[in-house]
Amino acid sequence: MEIERKFLVTEFPENLELYPHNELEQAYLASSGTTVRVRKIDDSYVLTVKKKPRPSEDSTVANVNEEIEEEIPGDLYERLLRYAESAVVKKTRYRIPFCGYTVELDVYHGVLEGLATAEIEYESVEAAAASPLPEWFGREVTNEREYRNSALAKLTSVESLPLS
Repeated sequence: MEIERKFLVTEFPENLELYPHNELEQAYLASSGTTVRVRKIDDSYVLTVKKKPRPSEDSTVANVNEEIEEEIPGDLYERLLRYAESAVVKKTRYRIPFCGYTVELDVYHGVLEGLATAEIEYESVEAAAASPLPEWFGREVTNEREYRNSALAKLTSVESLPLS
């Protein structure tokens, strides 16, 4: 089970370049109902399938998904990209420790240049509701569909998004 919250970021933490980071590319093969994504993380490749659990398990505090991730060979990633329903999203992901959690800060490139989001994954909905947040977090966009990565992949620019 994946339980996470997502925020816009307009200010970055100090010494950002010192945190571990990876270059990511991802594309969506399906994004209505069940989401199917392929992702390149530096030199590795992953296929991910996400699905919302039954409505009674859903939360307005955090985004909750059942999730399966499997590493795949690079040639399969390349073949699956041909079936993408939208553009490939490119971003740098920084992993920043905070209060026992890891903040994943995504700084987008290409047509999404200027957008940065941060997510924290929790062990429970209760922990998501009670956890403190870094001072550099902006507005929470956890439940705003237009900030889901599958929706971002369909944009041709960030001009239509409020970035603060």
